[in-house]
Amino acid sequence: MVLNLFSPNTSGLMVTKSELQSLLLYVKEAIDILHLASRPKLFLKIPPDLTDTEKSDIAQVVIDSKNGVDGLIISDTTISRPKTLKSENKSEIGGLSGTPLRQISTECVREMYKGHVPIIGCGGISSGADVYEKIRAGASVVQLHSAIVFHGFPIIGKFSVMYFVCDG
Repeated sequence: MVLNLFSPNTSGLMVTKSELQSLLLYVKEAIDILHLASRPKLFLKIPPDLTDTEKSDIAQVVIDSKNGVDGLIISDTTISRPKTLKSENKSEIGGLSGTPLRQISTECVREMYKGHVPIIGCGGISSGADVYEKIRAGASVVQLHSAIVFHGFPIIGKFSVMYFVCDG
């Protein structure tokens, strides 16, 4: 289960630490009501644009076992616009995804990684070297989206070969 509470495409969706804790308690109670044989894993998806304080607050909430968060997905889209963008649409508001997101999302993985919870790294992965970079930054696994949209599922096999070449 993924809670994506920080979508840059939805105004007012950012939550405070206490709001996040309250929401997670509500989610935990809702899951308990279902009387499932096993509790689904719960991941919190965050954007790379968070302040240091927001990152610290999220880290504190995530590592506190009473909140029931099993890991992080880093990152959602970004609201920043790198100077390298060339598209005529580069000034549009909303979340930016794909290759321009790679560096900022990888840095967020690196900053959030402390070895306490699994991290799913995503954002801007377009090669096996990008996969390797996310893993080296602290991601346990990676999530692909834009690469599959633009190149289809066969790209995964190319990534696997490149990843092993990078690691020797």
